[in-house]
Amino acid sequence: MTLEEVYETVDSMLVEGIFGSACCKVMVEEYLEGEEASFFALVDGEDAIALESAQDHKRVEDGETRPDTGGMGASSPACILTLEFQASVLQPIILPTIEGMAVEGCKFVGSLYAGLHDR
Repeated sequence: MTLEEVYETVDSMLVEGIFGSACCKVMVEEYLEGEEASFFALVDGEDAIALESAQDHKRVEDGETRPDTGGMGASSPACILTLEFQASVLQPIILPTIEGMAVEGCKFVGSLYAGLHDR
């Protein structure tokens, strides 16, 4: 959540090697404040059908100050993912992802997950 935590974590992974060879590269993403939800779709390699969304509340206690619970308190459907919003995800995000994977020789068949943020 802070730049200091980023530096400490990257040092522990790359300098101290806490994960061994499983962590020789890292990607740091911007911390986003707000709600997130999970969008799921069944994919046949060319097309996709949206499944119901889900949302979890990862941190416990007031102010979300306690450890991450890994999805404890999940609910479905996600209130922030309206049907209109889900439709706006399928066309511009999911379908181009499926097409791009096929073009790169990695045709995907299965359940595709997209983490979405209300930002």
